Amino acid sequence: MCGIFAVTDNKNASKLAYVGLFTLQHRGQESAGMAADSSGRILYYSAMGLVSEVFSNEVLANLKGRSVIGHIRYSTAGASNLKNAQPLFFNTCLGPLAVAHNGNLTNAGRLRAQLQKAGAIFQTTTDSEIIIHLMARYRGRSLEETLAKNLRRLEGSYSFLFMTPGRVIGARDPNGFRPLVLGRLGASHILSSETCAIDVVGGKTAREIAPGELVIIEKGKVRFKRFAKPGNFTRCIFETVYFARPDAEIAGRTVQSARYEIGSMLAREMAYMKADLVSGVPDSGAAYALGFSRESGLAYQAVFMRNHYTGRSFMQPDQALREFTARLKLAPIKDLIRGKSIILIDDSLVRGTTSRKIIGSLKKAGAKKVYMAIASPAVISPCYYGIDTPTKEELIANNLSIDEIRRFIGADGLYYLSLESLIKACGNGRDRCFCTACFTGNYPAKIKSAM
Repeated sequence: MCGIFAVTDNKNASKLAYVGLFTLQHRGQESAGMAADSSGRILYYSAMGLVSEVFSNEVLANLKGRSVIGHIRYSTAGASNLKNAQPLFFNTCLGPLAVAHNGNLTNAGRLRAQLQKAGAIFQTTTDSEIIIHLMARYRGRSLEETLAKNLRRLEGSYSFLFMTPGRVIGARDPNGFRPLVLGRLGASHILSSETCAIDVVGGKTAREIAPGELVIIEKGKVRFKRFAKPGNFTRCIFETVYFARPDAEIAGRTVQSARYEIGSMLAREMAYMKADLVSGVPDSGAAYALGFSRESGLAYQAVFMRNHYTGRSFMQPDQALREFTARLKLAPIKDLIRGKSIILIDDSLVRGTTSRKIIGSLKKAGAKKVYMAIASPAVISPCYYGIDTPTKEELIANNLSIDEIRRFIGADGLYYLSLESLIKACGNGRDRCFCTACFTGNYPAKIKSAM
């Protein structure tokens, strides 16, 4: 998913950016980087690892400047190595330019081939570099005009941060797949993937950047410019289901309150189910289970000890690491489990291997029955907009029936939340502008060149 964060016109810009990126660490764990505007020069630094590992006090002290853009990476396009760490930096005909990108360009392969044929030499394997080569070939009278001209050539999902001396620009794709919000901190402005990072640095959220919109921050002033006609506003619903922090606000409500409501809806749809207790797969599953408990009256109990020194298993770059991390981070609490019938709630079921191991650990600890409840519909289609489910072969619900999945994961029952309930809960009953392609196979923006 990646996380992006920017702060402008602040003497403590690099320190604030560090806090912002640290707050967004759940969005990516492979690399981190910053670029700082230092009196007309752009200083930049990136490395593999977590924010706390990459940025020492010495590194932050060297990133002198009153404006900073930052990035944390979770790769969906391009290898997991240092050359793909962002922000990327280029000396261009428009001057020095740094760029940070969250999203996935579905026409990246075609554009890269065209650009290479025309003589472009790529320094990375990430799709984020494509916009720079487009800007070098198709220029307007200004940076803003050049960006507007070339962003329209991109298909898929993106939120971008661009930095040139004296200016920070944000851009969001015409469907609004990937999040980008604007905040204020005194005379400073902030751009962030999630509202929670703005809150943590002491700022206040102003508004979302609209689909197909540029936000230009220069000399302490903010301007907005539309670069493309907005499509159907289709935020990624997986932000609420899994990726976003509980204190982030999406579509007018916090992620935590949406997850409580999803849990309540699960309880209504599963009113026939009898068990001794309900629990959630940490961390996101806990909120669903609490909502289920509130609605059903069934006792909530945390049946796993969560090791918080491990990363998010879904976000590991390969399946072997995902499975190892999943085993390492959850330990069943045996005396709470032994002899009990448990409704266990997780945010999603993608490949099934992690659920199988979790249920197996509960059965080994003495659980009488384990009923698996999923706080979203079955994932039947790959995501081309930035979530790491690239092929149908990896998606268990695309290949097996519900009962076959139940047997594979070792559950005594398996239930998925309805799509209607999920949309209603995520949008607080009003905002229904979400991408649900992973559940339906109906893609709201072009994917032809990605398939």
